Amino acid sequence: MPEAKPQALPLDGLLRRAAAVAPTRAAIRHGAHVLSYGDLDRAADGFAAALRRHRPGTVVGVTAALHPAFPVAYYGTVRAGHVCAVVDPTEDALDQVIERAGITVLVATAGMADRLRRVRIERDDLTVIYLDQPGEHGGRTVAALARAHTGRRAAGGPDLDAVACLRVRPDLVPLTHRNLTVGAAQAARAYGFEPGSTVVNQLPTYEQVYLNAAVHAAATQVLCADPDPAGGVTLAGREAATHYCGLPAPLAKLAADPRETHPRTSTVRAVLASGASLTPAAALRLANRVGAPLVQWYGPAGGPLTHCDRLDGPTAGSVGWPVADTDCHVVGESGKPGQVKVRGPQVATAMTDPDGWLRTGDLGYLDEAGALFLVEGEVAR
Repeated sequence: MPEAKPQALPLDGLLRRAAAVAPTRAAIRHGAHVLSYGDLDRAADGFAAALRRHRPGTVVGVTAALHPAFPVAYYGTVRAGHVCAVVDPTEDALDQVIERAGITVLVATAGMADRLRRVRIERDDLTVIYLDQPGEHGGRTVAALARAHTGRRAAGGPDLDAVACLRVRPDLVPLTHRNLTVGAAQAARAYGFEPGSTVVNQLPTYEQVYLNAAVHAAATQVLCADPDPAGGVTLAGREAATHYCGLPAPLAKLAADPRETHPRTSTVRAVLASGASLTPAAALRLANRVGAPLVQWYGPAGGPLTHCDRLDGPTAGSVGWPVADTDCHVVGESGKPGQVKVRGPQVATAMTDPDGWLRTGDLGYLDEAGALFLVEGEVAR
């Protein structure tokens, strides 16, 4: 019997469903702070209620800092009927991002307060809420607003093909509820996220693909703010994690580090990283040091995950094969680098041609088995 296609839900419906099936399971752990799925769902309800004074469809910028309040603001924004524009906390051209995305409400970190003071000289209509702690006297936080409106449950039912989120770097990319929730199911399957999985997330910013895949699976995310990847691997061992998510550059440094910086893990099934910047030799050294294979994946700017290597037998240097219901084509001669094109239900429709193909702007080639290898260089989009 063919496998059923992933069920399309509104984006915040991923959280609503996880809270219904596993209300007491830990959704987010950050140091001593723990949010269960029930807690996270109620907080998203409260934050959504706080945002309802704004007209429907307001673009709310949510800074993707690795903090437990990010999922509250992310899911709460779309639950309120607004569009979530995910903002990099290190963004230098903050005024340009706000203008380009049409952001009128910004969920910022306290560390962005100085930049925001300059922006608000020109934009006195910008409403600022803080993700972590107030960056100014009288500043409001996500947690405080969620508590103040607790118990106010939001009604769902948005158009699944309405825009839920905007990616603002490098291009302005509109992703619908369907793009994101079908993408979450594809990613969870590719990563091997399941109920009971524990995922250590050691990234400088919150990655939407990992968040949505973990919530789809009702898995537990452990946030690691330690910039040293050895600390992240140590935490993964201490948490008996099943997955560890890191960035390629720090992982490459860890692979090359001759010191004994951490013990091997016995529970981690895969080290997940986007892109393909680790050489096969570095990937092998990393796997030996961590005790789990490096599994690389690819997601172009115009969509969530489209490719992922296999957990049970990664192909060194590759970002793997297309995930479920996804097609890939490389423009050019067989076996030689060319522009990568992808097509699937997770890809932003606004960015595709009439046949549904997205020209990613990335260079790559396919091996005889169909695995995708990315190469350095740029091509016209």
